[in-house]
Amino acid sequence: MIMKYVRLSSILLIASLITTFLSTPITTISYSLWLMSLNMPLTLEIFIDSLVHDWLNLGATLIILFLIGFLIAFLTTALIRHRFKVTFFSEPMSYGIAGASSIFLILYLTVELLFQTQMIGGNRYMLGFVGHICAGFLGGYFFGTFLKKV
Repeated sequence: MIMKYVRLSSILLIASLITTFLSTPITTISYSLWLMSLNMPLTLEIFIDSLVHDWLNLGATLIILFLIGFLIAFLTTALIRHRFKVTFFSEPMSYGIAGASSIFLILYLTVELLFQTQMIGGNRYMLGFVGHICAGFLGGYFFGTFLKKV
């Protein structure tokens, strides 16, 4: 029984890592496009340094947010699937939708609760916002896919 919880925790952590790994470059790309619009020189070396910097610094914050959000969303999804015997969506699809919804709520609440301040740079543009949500879907889909193997 303990091993089952260890496996579930591992899958949750990996799903959060995948989502963080996919979400962090959105902020780097957003800032890079902004700098290029100001005619600032942007080399590949600067872009890669910024990307690594964002993965190390922003990624640490995002993974905590995503872990908490995914934990709540995936527990809720498991309860709904168990209680109501949901068969309309496959299990991976259900968790993918839960992951996307979780990221949507995290992005929305970080703005609303922090005095309309965009703390996650890639969230400033609609394409970045949608990119974050797609990364959440992929993380949730991964969780749902590997949940069958536990």
